[in-house]
Amino acid sequence: MNETPLVVASNVVLEYHDGSRDVRALDGIDLAIQRGEFVGLVGPSGSGKSSLLFVLAGLRPPTSGRVAVMGEDLPAYADASAGMRRRRIGFLFQEPFLVPYLSVRENALTHAPGDAAEGRVEALAQAIGMTSMLDERPHRLSGGERQRASLLRALANNPDLILADEPTASLDQQTGHAVMDVLRTHTKDAGLLVVTHDRGMIEDANRVLFLRDGRLKHE
Repeated sequence: MNETPLVVASNVVLEYHDGSRDVRALDGIDLAIQRGEFVGLVGPSGSGKSSLLFVLAGLRPPTSGRVAVMGEDLPAYADASAGMRRRRIGFLFQEPFLVPYLSVRENALTHAPGDAAEGRVEALAQAIGMTSMLDERPHRLSGGERQRASLLRALANNPDLILADEPTASLDQQTGHAVMDVLRTHTKDAGLLVVTHDRGMIEDANRVLFLRDGRLKHE
């Protein structure tokens, strides 16, 4: 018997209004990601890549279609799925969105308290060169350092599914590869979907998908 996919999207459509324009950001998306699978997602700007991540995470409900995480249908409202998101999903945004008055360590542990999470954060920080910055506040960090701090937060709860939106865009090549190494290592026990413009960061993905005009294609 096949294991239930970590996340399944079935005929997902996302539409919204942009001024006087009706936009179909996602147009009939069908996607399943298994545990242990690393999936890359590429496509031109405005093709719907970030929208797809937001829908898969339950941060934005689809206009129609179905999204299920570990067999559990996502509710129609983002607030209703917040508990599930904290338990099962790590989301790495393009913008860090760190709490300004908390340290890097405190930001990482906001939704994942306890000794196990603290140990994970320490180990991850060492792997990506953030150990000396764990007690700094976000305003004292560079853009790349804030992005790495966001990685610590995304992985602190040991998520089943990791959704990463341009996780290496503000990093130099060496640090970008270190971040991807951490993400790939975690994928041994989870699923990983990475949106990127840098094909070098997803060269060892199990598969690469291409999104254009809200429609998904296998490369």
